[in-house]
Amino acid sequence: MTNTISEPQQESPNATQTPAQPPSQTQTAYFAGGCFWGLEQYFRNVDGVTTTTVGYAQSNTENPTYEQVCSGTTDAAETVRVEFDPDRVTLRTLSLLFLEVIDPFSVDRQGNDSGRQYRTGMFFTDDVQKSVFIAAIEQLIDREPRRPAVLIEPLHNFYPAEEHHQDYLEKNPGGYCHIDIAKIHNVRNRQKYVDRIWDLTLEQFAVTQHAATERPFVNEYDETFDPGIYVDIVSGQPLFLSTDKFNSGCGWPAFSKPISADLVTEHDDDRVPGRPRIEIRTADTQIHLGHVFDDGPAELGGHRYCMNSASLRFVPLARMAEEGYGDYIPLLQK
Repeated sequence: MTNTISEPQQESPNATQTPAQPPSQTQTAYFAGGCFWGLEQYFRNVDGVTTTTVGYAQSNTENPTYEQVCSGTTDAAETVRVEFDPDRVTLRTLSLLFLEVIDPFSVDRQGNDSGRQYRTGMFFTDDVQKSVFIAAIEQLIDREPRRPAVLIEPLHNFYPAEEHHQDYLEKNPGGYCHIDIAKIHNVRNRQKYVDRIWDLTLEQFAVTQHAATERPFVNEYDETFDPGIYVDIVSGQPLFLSTDKFNSGCGWPAFSKPISADLVTEHDDDRVPGRPRIEIRTADTQIHLGHVFDDGPAELGGHRYCMNSASLRFVPLARMAEEGYGDYIPLLQK
């Protein structure tokens, strides 16, 4: 069987000057995540990805056609070859973004597509890649204790697909895509935070990413009333002031308002039958914070922003300046 793995690109010599930091060499990774049209567009939007190519990996037939792959006779997997600048995006970041955009527990199916060619996998070309992929899967299992269907195996071969499949959604903007279009458009912003998100504690991850609710009265900031500022646990964006915090008796930190209304977004939440609520997320990272209710003190505006401690980090007044929040100190003195 012919192996068609691309060789690393060579750096161009510079005859006139020697840069202080030589440019990094492009690296290549291979991801199978169902129909390759949407997955390619997703990776194309990642900052640091330089080239994407859709094709067929792990095939038992040389240079298979799309029709042959769909017939199931080649055992090939629709795969995206991703070339990237490791100084701008790491393999770990790419791996986490990949696990977030697919269903990692589905066997031979993604979206409406089913069949062996739609199996998921991260195909490594050396032991370093293998260790990164395994670490990402282990973190996934920690957060969702089920057996993933994502294969981690050496890349045996990769054959580029036919030209009309390359950049398919660029050529056909209304074409079929099993990946959430919103995630494709948002991936560059998500990229900025995904490593920090996956390094959260299990409780913080469950609350911020899956809208779980921490236990009342025993969470970190329920009874904290010291002067300071509450920031997004992921980005560090200031969200609430201690001067707007009040003891609501609900068991979670309660605030009368955010520092600015445009820092948060509101979403309908009807997960509890018969109890519709308004969910609050951050405008930037879109992590779940909690809910807002209209039973707050009238003299404070009547709102109760009931937040999870796990979504916040408290910065005491004494540390605000050294941590870069000095501009907010005058707000605490009004």
